[in-house]
Order: sequence, then structure tokens, then C-alpha cells
Amino acid sequence: MNTMQILLWVALPYVAGAVFIFGHLWRYRYDKLGWTTRSSQSYENRLLRWGSPMFHLGILMVIAGHVVGLLIPREWLYAIGISERCTTSAPP
Repeated sequence: MNTMQILLWVALPYVAGAVFIFGHLWRYRYDKLGWTTRSSQSYENRLLRWGSPMFHLGILMVIAGHVVGLLIPREWLYAIGISERCTTSAPP
């Protein structure tokens, strides 16, 4: 692995996680009154009443699809005809 790959695939996820956690802690400490679920106009619009739940359902389905994809054993892929070459990111 070269330096850029190490930064992208090793360091960056930890940096993103740390920013996420410390950002939430900072916001909770200094802006407690700003943490609310009330929205001014979100549910006043008739289209948003339908669109917001459908968006969230779609996001949950995408996440569930990725989790299921990660849980499939490699042997099952071979059984349905997907080769090792298709499952790795190495160049041919």
C-alpha cells in the first residue's frame, strides 16, 4: 500500500469518527438548547409529510442491503458462479 491508500483507507475513517464524536460532544456541551426535534415548517408542507418518511425508509433499506452483502459467506458466491476475481479490488 502506498501512502495515499493508507491515508484514505486507514487514517481517514478514524479522523471522520473522531470528528463525529467530538463534534456531537462539543455541540451538546455548548448548545444544549439547540438540540430539538421541533421543526418550523417541515410537516406543514403536504409533500414533506410523505417524502420524509419515504426518504428515511430508503436510507434504511440501503444500509440493510450493505449489511446483508457483508454477511454473505464467500463460499455462497462461488456456489452461484461469482469468482474470486469479481469479489476483490485488485487489478486483473
